[in-house]
Amino acid sequence: MGFWQRLTKLEDRVDPVRVALIGDDSRERKLLESAYRQNPKTEIVFSGSGEDLPKAHKQGDAELVEIFAPAEKRAELAGQFLEAGFNVSLGMPCSLEAGETDALKSRGELRGKQVRVRNHCLYYQPFQKARGLLDQEKIGYATMLRLVVKRNQAPDKNFDRGKWILENESGYLALAEFFYGPMEKIFVTTGASGDKTVGSFLIGFKFKTPHRMGYLLSDFAPGLQIRTFTEPVFRQVWATGTAGVIMVNRGEGQLWRAPVLWLRAKNYSHTYEDLKDGWEEIYPAMVNDAVGALRENRPLISGLASAQRGIRIAGAAKKAMELGQEIVI
Repeated sequence: MGFWQRLTKLEDRVDPVRVALIGDDSRERKLLESAYRQNPKTEIVFSGSGEDLPKAHKQGDAELVEIFAPAEKRAELAGQFLEAGFNVSLGMPCSLEAGETDALKSRGELRGKQVRVRNHCLYYQPFQKARGLLDQEKIGYATMLRLVVKRNQAPDKNFDRGKWILENESGYLALAEFFYGPMEKIFVTTGASGDKTVGSFLIGFKFKTPHRMGYLLSDFAPGLQIRTFTEPVFRQVWATGTAGVIMVNRGEGQLWRAPVLWLRAKNYSHTYEDLKDGWEEIYPAMVNDAVGALRENRPLISGLASAQRGIRIAGAAKKAMELGQEIVI
């Protein structure tokens, strides 16, 4: 290799994104840490528990802090690291209060730092491909959106429906707007099991775009057999339009053998089996997102704005359940 070629290679070399991981020892953390270690464009400079928080603050080499903590503590920790001059990444929901997300936004803008919220759904390749097909109007004018989630665990006796939706489905609700745009109204219906715990509930919504409606149906089915390497959760998305339907038949787990993404139109049908459909593939995608934002000036796939909308929708669903009426978002 000649001198100028070697010099060009040196000039084109990009410093790795320096990452610190802080917080609980969750499965999500282990998978994301593994993805960071396998990516040549990133370097982990610190990894510790919540007790190591002071050490993490002093870790000046880090430029991005990945936070793993209970939902009620995430915004507070993220605010501390933003004030200390770090970019931050935290779980979805990033807060249990909409006002805390506004504070995070202000702090990030003031410090000129990125705030990434890890909404798993937005990193799942079949969902991203489905959005592309909607943008291309492969099913004509999109009208109805059906989101289904089934879990093989039953809620406990102290089940708080509103808090549960916020902590577990705010990301899925944000995905609805990712597909169909902003929501306008929301209502909720619930069903109770014999011991008065909720067996299922339906969150219905109307979008601001004319003639677009949809719902999220959540089922608790303890006896359901869900094939999975991650969590016993099955998700399905059906987007119906004037000229066809798009179906995503997998998420964290698989319920039956069907194409992961299926496009059906009047005289046309196509399956997309070459997609990365394993739920664990979202973690390398998150790492690439961080690199793109901090080294290539690309917008975040899952930023604070989308997270704020998901939290507000979940909050509106909670209010709709409490009042038993439709709520304007």
